[in-house]
Amino acid sequence: MAATDPNAEPVVQSLERYRLRLGFWQAIWGTLISGGVAVAIPAAVEAYKAQLDLRKAEQEVALKQKEIESKAQDLHQTYISKFIDTALNQDIELRLRFSEYFSYVSDKESRDQWRLYHDGLEKRRDITKQDINDKETRVAHLSALPKQTEAEQIELQKLKRELEWNYAEVGYARQDSNITVPSSAAPGSRFDSKAIQSEAEQLFDQAIIDPKRLSDLEKVVERIKANQERYRVIETKTGVPWYVVALVHGDANFDFSRHLNGDPLSARTVTVPKGRPVQGDPPFSWEDSTIDFITLLRWQSVDWSGVGAVLYRLETFNGLGYRSRNVRSPYVWGCTNLYVSGKFGPDATFDPNLKDPRCGTGALLKVLVQSKIVELP
Repeated sequence: MAATDPNAEPVVQSLERYRLRLGFWQAIWGTLISGGVAVAIPAAVEAYKAQLDLRKAEQEVALKQKEIESKAQDLHQTYISKFIDTALNQDIELRLRFSEYFSYVSDKESRDQWRLYHDGLEKRRDITKQDINDKETRVAHLSALPKQTEAEQIELQKLKRELEWNYAEVGYARQDSNITVPSSAAPGSRFDSKAIQSEAEQLFDQAIIDPKRLSDLEKVVERIKANQERYRVIETKTGVPWYVVALVHGDANFDFSRHLNGDPLSARTVTVPKGRPVQGDPPFSWEDSTIDFITLLRWQSVDWSGVGAVLYRLETFNGLGYRSRNVRSPYVWGCTNLYVSGKFGPDATFDPNLKDPRCGTGALLKVLVQSKIVELP
């Protein structure tokens, strides 16, 4: 048996103690490190998640802000659009206020355009005002003549009618009128509107269509009937009965490529009323031009109930000059027993023996009623 080294035992014991201490501290540090990692990792994960949530919330807030700004802009544009539908059909003075307002409150891109529009309106207003002054001076001169020739009488009636258009466009109160009390007839007129309406109702019942012209009238009525829906569009937007629009359209030979005054839609009007429509660029649609025309007449705000009201405005539209000649207007009563002869010729002189060959609006309306295409209130 080998002899035991007396020095080996202490060394072994020392190594054993070292191993035990190393195991102890290894256990301690392992516990601390694993515990720290166990605590640190969830905390880091939570911090990262919180950061992601914050970024998401910031993005949602930014998107919400953009959505609010977009809705606000859409509401603003909708407000402008709705306002335009009404405002552009008003007289120049109201349109000036409208354009001035939006030159301040519109977005930056639109402000300059509104200012240009405002400046253009001011120039047009000044030109129209000067035109009014010139016409009023001429009317005063003609009215002061002790005895007017037929040509002067016609000129006077024409000037008064054109002045009515100018007054409506600019928003003037007519001379010698009370601006607090609206009137349906021009001041100083010897024609009573209520009396004319009452007379028109009686005459409509008495009117008999010329049998020789009945077929011509029926052809025109068929054209009106075929385009009834287009006329009804105007009624919906203005309140003017569709058949009144159709009857006035006869001045343009029922041509949908022309304004109601007969000028082509490819440009603004060159005859009275001139320069219409004010808004938009040619070529114009027939509907837009007609609505502008009717708005200028201010027919959208009147009472159309009753045949007397319809016939009175149709006669006024063409002019009451025939009444001063004691002749029923061929514009209304042509092709009926109520009109025989009497017409203003091409040189604006009245010839009692000249007969207007056209059929009147009253005659057309009579056939429309008899055909049950129109039912009058």
